[in-house]
Amino acid sequence: MFFEDPADWIEYEKKQFQQILGRLTRMITGTLDPHLARYPDDEWAQLAAAQLTGVRATLAQLTR
Repeated sequence: MFFEDPADWIEYEKKQFQQILGRLTRMITGTLDPHLARYPDDEWAQLAAAQLTGVRATLAQLTR
């Protein structure tokens, strides 16, 4: 599927991470953020937000 040049592999991997990052960002802004806005003391939503913020930051770094 890939050529011998690792740059091709890297470009493909970055595009995959970009897609995951986009889906995760939409889930956070469309679902989790409104949940936290309505119930800011919800422990589960706070935990999910903290964990997903780290994942989102990691994915953003991997797409550069």
